[in-house]
Amino acid sequence: MNQYSRVSYEDRCQISAMLKRDFSISEIATELGFHKTTIYREIGRNKDPSSSPYHQVYNPRLAQIKTNRRALEKGRKKVIQPKIENVIIEKLKKGWSPEKVAGRFKREKYLNISHQTIYNFIYENSEYKKLLRFGGKTGIGRRRQHHIREEKLTNISKRPISANNRTRKGHWERDGMFGANRKQLLVCIERKTRLVRIRKMTSTRADEVHQLTKKALKNDKVLSITNDNGTEFRKPHLSSYPIYYCDPMKPNQRGSVENVIGSLRKLVKRTTDLDKMTDKRVREIENYINN
Repeated sequence: MNQYSRVSYEDRCQISAMLKRDFSISEIATELGFHKTTIYREIGRNKDPSSSPYHQVYNPRLAQIKTNRRALEKGRKKVIQPKIENVIIEKLKKGWSPEKVAGRFKREKYLNISHQTIYNFIYENSEYKKLLRFGGKTGIGRRRQHHIREEKLTNISKRPISANNRTRKGHWERDGMFGANRKQLLVCIERKTRLVRIRKMTSTRADEVHQLTKKALKNDKVLSITNDNGTEFRKPHLSSYPIYYCDPMKPNQRGSVENVIGSLRKLVKRTTDLDKMTDKRVREIENYINN
């Protein structure tokens, strides 16, 4: 459990998505690998104070902006003295990273200064940026990579034109539809023909959801799938098809599947016990929607 790890922007997007799906704080913490107090603190520190409850006000973009501002202000509180500046610059000229400089200071009990403070010092003095490896550009990306546990997700903006304008068959959307006790149905819809496939989800693990999707669409043409960035749809490398991820808090980007789930609510209420629903009944519902 990453009790003391920092929350990344990708984590914040997942927190937002799971809050919208009514997951509890404990469930979110378990799924993302954090202690629940970390999630409570993340939401409490970064929510919009003018609104409530949490799931209506937690915005991952706003949370990231607030976090960045706090980090910058924290770094500014510590003024680096000229003598220390010279040591830092000397180390940077030798190819040291701010992390390595801060670590050496700490080990030698020379100075208790964070690598974030050193980065702030460098970026507030533009003439020192060139001392960073990669010229102060991709170096920042390299510095943050260890906080990102998920692989890069392909944004919906990269989706083919034929998917956007529905001119070619084979581009699908998918989402989970909740019943009682947080059980879900996997709902897939083909964007051009509006053909719907429905299956019971026995697990929200990404690998199993990808396999379930493959089985559900085994007799259909599939060129791509579009979904939200929920944890159950992560690990796109496990999928047999290209996966495109919607922007956070933009359900209109997967409007087809949202609409069909709305129609399905007439047959499958949130109080429906999906454990008791047979596969035969699921197929009957699928046939009803398709006809």
